[in-house]
Amino acid sequence: MMQQNQDVTHTVKKPLRRSLVNRQVQMLAIGGVIGVGLFYGATVSVGLAGPGVILDFILCGIIVAIVMRALGEMTVHQPTSGSFSEFAGEAFGARMRLIMAGMWWFYWVATVMSELAAIGKLIQFWLPNFPVWLPGVIALALFTITNLLAVRVFGELEYWFAVLKIMAISVFIIFGLLFAFTGIFRGGEILGLTNLYAHGGFLPHGWLGVVMAVSLVVQAYSGVETLGVEAGESSKPEKVMRRAFRSVTVRIAILYVGSMFVVLTVIPWQHLIGSNSSPYVILFSRIGIPFAASLVNLIIVLSGFSSCNTGLYGGSRMLYGVAQERNIEKIHLTRLNRHQVPSVAVWLTALAISVGILITYLAPNNVYVWITSASAFASLFTWLMILLTEVVLRRRAQQNGQTLSYAMPFWPILPWIGIVLVAGAILAIFLSPLTRVSVFAGLIWLVLMIVYASVQVARQRLNVKSIHS
Repeated sequence: MMQQNQDVTHTVKKPLRRSLVNRQVQMLAIGGVIGVGLFYGATVSVGLAGPGVILDFILCGIIVAIVMRALGEMTVHQPTSGSFSEFAGEAFGARMRLIMAGMWWFYWVATVMSELAAIGKLIQFWLPNFPVWLPGVIALALFTITNLLAVRVFGELEYWFAVLKIMAISVFIIFGLLFAFTGIFRGGEILGLTNLYAHGGFLPHGWLGVVMAVSLVVQAYSGVETLGVEAGESSKPEKVMRRAFRSVTVRIAILYVGSMFVVLTVIPWQHLIGSNSSPYVILFSRIGIPFAASLVNLIIVLSGFSSCNTGLYGGSRMLYGVAQERNIEKIHLTRLNRHQVPSVAVWLTALAISVGILITYLAPNNVYVWITSASAFASLFTWLMILLTEVVLRRRAQQNGQTLSYAMPFWPILPWIGIVLVAGAILAIFLSPLTRVSVFAGLIWLVLMIVYASVQVARQRLNVKSIHS
């Protein structure tokens, strides 16, 4: 499937240390997705769609499952730290390799910015007068240090973060179901499914509300593709990655759809609109567990830390993978420290993220929505290109008589269904005034990446010609 691209010259690749084991790989992918967006940001999408937002979560879960299956096919065939950017380069040329890497790097930088901004607001739950930008500075410094250490240290730290989040969501689902269907916390009164239809119906704002909420829900799922990037540092990648792709998608879908079902069953959806509290905090406050609000708020803060940790990791590894192809080697992005970690790529990604802290300082009340919206287009663009890349490389592999050990079933129907759904999600962004800004921000960045990639490839071709002449 993977053929050497002749557009540019190649360096001898310096391998990253393969220190991530199976349990860390799976938890890294889950931990990167489950961040403040699920715990804290779901209230906006609920306000747009009402209980019908569950349909958005199911639809986006289907999209993620198809995207991850396509990425799994390519990753198991050839594990690499550049992941889908390198695959796109093989399918569409050197320009697309750099464009893909730049778009995904932009996504993670914007996502970590928004997570750090949200963490600052969450800290004010305990300390109302605490500067909202200061927790971001502390968190970014902490995770820059952990990302510069041996990858097994990073992997172990993220593993326990992810375990904590999964436990929190599982406990939330269990208590929520008990609250709704047993009456144990309501003096015997059973809610059942009443809240799903009793307050204006299941679709209080019609199908338009469901469409407008799609992009926000997509953002909650975004980041799961980090699993492909981890292949470059996983031990026994062919075996580990196959198992990880098979299990992670199912777990994330259950956690997301399950938790949102519980939220909307237990809490009337109107009560979430304009609330500064997480649905999780509201639930445990209603149950009456002492200190529940503070405990849940702490877990949400740690979830934000985890997502930031994974974002800095994913962004730096993508830069490293592209730099290996001589696209941006002049600033030494291929340099590894004594722990075999791409230190310059880590520092550059952290520096870009720090711009978000400045924005948080200047506009603390609006920064979360602004930056979260700005990353949505980059995420959807990445998913779309993963699916298109799989179609091209799969057809090429068949023409060359290659056998794929983890081939996508129902090909090519399944990837084309995914392409149509992702294109529909991009269209939905235009229809939502809350997220329309993300299209313009993403398109501007995309144009910049196209220009930059074209200049880089042209320069390298001239260098090749001068060497041969």
